[in-house]
Amino acid sequence: MVNKNLVGRCGLYCGACGIYRAYQDNGEFLKSLAEDLKCPPEKVRCEGCMALTPDCWGYDCKIVQCLRNKDLEFCYQCSQYDNNSCEKFGKLARRYLEVGEDLKANLERIRTNEIEKWLHESEEKYTCPA
Repeated sequence: MVNKNLVGRCGLYCGACGIYRAYQDNGEFLKSLAEDLKCPPEKVRCEGCMALTPDCWGYDCKIVQCLRNKDLEFCYQCSQYDNNSCEKFGKLARRYLEVGEDLKANLERIRTNEIEKWLHESEEKYTCPA
């Protein structure tokens, strides 16, 4: 069964996010990431984009704040997304495209209600078989 909380509002699979992974694994990576972020380890926490609380790292994400202010759930619902004028999304999408993750393609799958299939594929892609 896939975890629907891992549907990123920007099209990112939250299960591949460093913050999420560090929080879930609660080990050395968490301590290392907290040091890199210059915050206490208990501040590095996330249950996934669809389960954000004020305690989650992503709660103050600029994209999440933008969507919240527009009363939208996903970036594809925004007119700025349609006409490619959203700088926040554009910058993020370019960064992830460089490492082989196409946020626009992911959002299209979310928009067309392929969420469960996309989540299953993403989980397989980002889960260590060992």
